[in-house]
Amino acid sequence: MADLSDVVGAEIDLTVISGRGLIPKDGGFGFGARTSDPYVAIAAVLPAARSGRGGHCEELGRTAVIAKNLNPRWDQAFKFHLHGRRFRGDMLLRLRVWDSDAMSADDPMGEAVVPVGDLLGGQVIERWYAVRPYAGCKKASGDLQLRISAVLRTALSVSSHQSVRLPHGVLGVGLGWDMLGDGSAIDLDASCVALSAQGDLVMRECCYHAQLSSASGAIRHSGDEREGDEDLGEGDDEVITLDLSRVPAAVHAIFVVATVASSGRSFADVKSARMRLVQWESGAELCRFVPAMKGAHTALLMARVARHGGGWVLSAIGEVDHTARDWGTLLPEFRLYMGDLCPGITASPEQRIAVMRKGGNIRLTDYCVGGVPPETLVLGLAWDVTNGRNVDLDASAILLDRQLRLLDLVFFGKLRSSDGSIQHGGDEREGDEKGDDEKVFLTLGSVAPAVAYIGFVINSYSGEELDDVSRASCHLFDPRSMRDLATFGLSNTRFLDKHTALVMGALYRDPGAEWGFLIISEAAQGRTAHDNVDELQAALRRRPPPPLAPSRPPPGAGAAMLANATAAGLVQGGVVQGLVVDAEVLSVSAVPMGLPA
Repeated sequence: MADLSDVVGAEIDLTVISGRGLIPKDGGFGFGARTSDPYVAIAAVLPAARSGRGGHCEELGRTAVIAKNLNPRWDQAFKFHLHGRRFRGDMLLRLRVWDSDAMSADDPMGEAVVPVGDLLGGQVIERWYAVRPYAGCKKASGDLQLRISAVLRTALSVSSHQSVRLPHGVLGVGLGWDMLGDGSAIDLDASCVALSAQGDLVMRECCYHAQLSSASGAIRHSGDEREGDEDLGEGDDEVITLDLSRVPAAVHAIFVVATVASSGRSFADVKSARMRLVQWESGAELCRFVPAMKGAHTALLMARVARHGGGWVLSAIGEVDHTARDWGTLLPEFRLYMGDLCPGITASPEQRIAVMRKGGNIRLTDYCVGGVPPETLVLGLAWDVTNGRNVDLDASAILLDRQLRLLDLVFFGKLRSSDGSIQHGGDEREGDEKGDDEKVFLTLGSVAPAVAYIGFVINSYSGEELDDVSRASCHLFDPRSMRDLATFGLSNTRFLDKHTALVMGALYRDPGAEWGFLIISEAAQGRTAHDNVDELQAALRRRPPPPLAPSRPPPGAGAAMLANATAAGLVQGGVVQGLVVDAEVLSVSAVPMGLPA
């Protein structure tokens, strides 16, 4: 069958001309069956996807009944418009022949099947199709004569630096990728990042692996797809829905970005990536964007959706970054792509926030003003308790040397480390569903030289299992500015069932004496930190912190994501200028990123 990957709909003209040699179903007065009263029921069949979802059958029409005739002639024409969720490239047209019976249920006489892929050439096909048995119809005979043709609608492609006006209603953004096929898993994340008219992050309206719905409900994420191996839609590995009518006024632009979370992996392991824009209710595809992908990139900025003239405009971008593995690290670069909406906007490294996940690590200085960590940092840990239960949870710090030997503990029974560099903020008995439940204060410049790891654990002192804990999270922040350097949240805590502790993460010194932050996120057992020393040690032995990535350059001054735009003369004064060229897309004039007033 021909390649139908770009076909998103079809207009099918079908004429059921005649039948010959059909099976007799009617008899009478003790004689065997000699004739039939045939008609044809036409249906569109979507075979079940390999995930087991998607099987569907829709009746499209039926012919008239021809009485007492095994060689009927109908000459009846039909026209069908199939698109969106009613169409798929592997769908079938099914023509079932029935014997009409006024006194009882109609009898099946067999079926003919036409793959839509056979119609790709656009030519008119007139031929006889064999009528065969099927489940529920053991006997069949004869043929159907059909005249059939299709006008196939292919996807409208948007190129980098083009924009389209978006229609009203709920839209779906489908992101898909094809792996190179070496069999190893790769963790890809799709995220929507919301910014204000001033280019500031609107965190509550972002949508990503740890926050699958924005606070307003305007943006929703289908959930994480770890390996790109099962379709959630028409070739989509992750799907994000946008109800633009519900986006709060505080949000002026939404960026769609894909990142490779797996350490040591990149888009060099991905054969191709694509983005589709569809009308959610019908599933009709509006356009698609397939960015060029060459090199060991770790992040791909697909597009920006921005307010314009009382509506919204989608601008395809297709730029890449070589080191970022989360969207928060790219916040300064996103701001630079707001230059047409917010003239004079600037970007700096301290606007970065590491939005981390299990196994991820960062270099602290990449997220600090001037590349220097604040004198004091705070690790805030938070959790909510469900089912109305009061669970006594405690956060603690475990200090290890380079050989993972225990040096010190900071917990509710010993609130300060021996060198005075780490202090516990005190015990919080019950998650209060607001703010941090416990804090650990860190003066990294005063940490004893022998300390190589500062691990953080949460324990249930009362021995309650942690399956009643939801939304466990931590964040590393500057207590003076209250600015986050890194954040980590668990959207699913089912893995904590039957466990009484959580090894959250660790600060560590790399061989160059720079501080890194690692997320471990492993279930453990124990009522106090003493019980988890060995589990922290084991976790660090199993998965030692990977080498820190090279220091990130200042945004807009050699940052990888803007390299292509800079080379094309699209960046002036550190701000992206005119990323979009005029084009006619979806029968409307494309809108440049330098939008008119």
